[in-house]
Amino acid sequence: MYIGSQSLMKKYDQCLLDNGYTILELVDKASQCLLKHMNGEYFSLLCGPGNNGADGLSLAIKLNNLGKKVDVYIFEDHNHLSQANRYYLDLCYEYGIHVVLLNDDILDEVMDEISHSDIIVDAMFGFGLNSSPRGLYQSVIEEINQLYDQNIIAIDIPTGLDCNTGTPYQSVVCATQTITLSAMKNGFLNPDSISFTGEVILEILDVNDVFEEAGLYLLADDKVVAPMLKSRRFDGHKGDYGRVILITGCQDYKGASLLSAKSAVYTGSGVTTVMTTQEVMDSLTVYCPEVTTQLRAPVLRKEDFEKYNAILIGCGLGLSIDSYRYVIDVFSLSHQPLVIDADALTILSSNLDLLKNQERDIILTPHMGEFKRLCDVDNNDDMLFVAKEFARKHQVVLVLKGPYTIVTDGQEAYRVFAGNKAMATGGMGDVLAGMITSLLGQGYAALNAAVLGVYIHGYAGDRIAEKHYTVIPSVLIERIPQSMNEIKKSNLEKITCVE
Repeated sequence: MYIGSQSLMKKYDQCLLDNGYTILELVDKASQCLLKHMNGEYFSLLCGPGNNGADGLSLAIKLNNLGKKVDVYIFEDHNHLSQANRYYLDLCYEYGIHVVLLNDDILDEVMDEISHSDIIVDAMFGFGLNSSPRGLYQSVIEEINQLYDQNIIAIDIPTGLDCNTGTPYQSVVCATQTITLSAMKNGFLNPDSISFTGEVILEILDVNDVFEEAGLYLLADDKVVAPMLKSRRFDGHKGDYGRVILITGCQDYKGASLLSAKSAVYTGSGVTTVMTTQEVMDSLTVYCPEVTTQLRAPVLRKEDFEKYNAILIGCGLGLSIDSYRYVIDVFSLSHQPLVIDADALTILSSNLDLLKNQERDIILTPHMGEFKRLCDVDNNDDMLFVAKEFARKHQVVLVLKGPYTIVTDGQEAYRVFAGNKAMATGGMGDVLAGMITSLLGQGYAALNAAVLGVYIHGYAGDRIAEKHYTVIPSVLIERIPQSMNEIKKSNLEKITCVE
């Protein structure tokens, strides 16, 4: 299943046009998908001036041809219609369909007519709306929302719902069902959006596959992620599962280092070494005796990295002068795959040139606040587009943490379908960084390591949250091996069933 934001859905539509489809063909295919969900005899279709309205008009013609009673209500005259809208509206007139041009004077009469229909179809605006519907649109929306017993089906997205965030504008249609076309809209991941969408049904148009060409995100659920998880070898030993080094922690932030280290061990690293201060080393011997330690000198050396398969820097590193030097040294002295988290991201934000000419995999794991320091972005930006462009420009794998975390290398892109609000506790990001580093050290490709790490992290949190109000990072770590086993077993069972 693919997911699109407003800008990515526009790009998807343009890709279809560039691949030889006409807008009239696409509207016809869309209405054919919609038709199978129209279970009734009397339909009222509210059609705006754009291509969403054209979908509604094309649907009206198909319903009319099936002998259904159809009323079409339009908001604009012929001077403000899209090409497809004008074409299908003219066809409605030719077929003798009852078409009403709405205005304020007849609104009460129209609403009385609409109240007697079996299904009201919202085809006023699609995903391109950027502000609250106003004027006559607002009046109609408020009136139909008062028809509590009516079935209201929204085409693609309810009018007045923000495609990117799933938050309502001032006026929004409260649909009982939404038939969304081609891809799920990013806003539907917001659980609050169900108050406006009702049941969401995804319909794929009968067209060539241009999802990746358009840059849409793949929803990383168990079906997508489980096959990525490798089986442990019968004759494997610790050297087969990677050696990772974590440059983490300081006197003031011991816990971050402890959590990232233990999560790396529990995710399956063969050898986990923490390069840190003496105070952290003392704590590690008790908290996670499986970890080896190395005292961090003021200046790092090339030989410090030679025997490792992956590096993590951040997680309680602090923002001292030495910390800045460590980040710069890691970039200049090492060549292994690298995960950058927490304080190291803050240091990197003022030294983005360090990412240039790096011939290795680099994974950045910011939350939104950290990402805003890395990238000039505000809350109104399309984050799916911005994240992908940032990863492409800097040639990194970006893990943008939050609800349904974004993972992208600038080409492929995922939203990870795991995790929950109970996980919003300090230290959770440190656990994730350790997990991703462990997988990277075990030989996983950077993008797969990131997607797997985020999914396993969220999966474990989801299992804990079934019985707990909050998910504590140290408790989540204990659940990692069991979660990985459950994910792997579920995939093996699916393969067995297929065979």
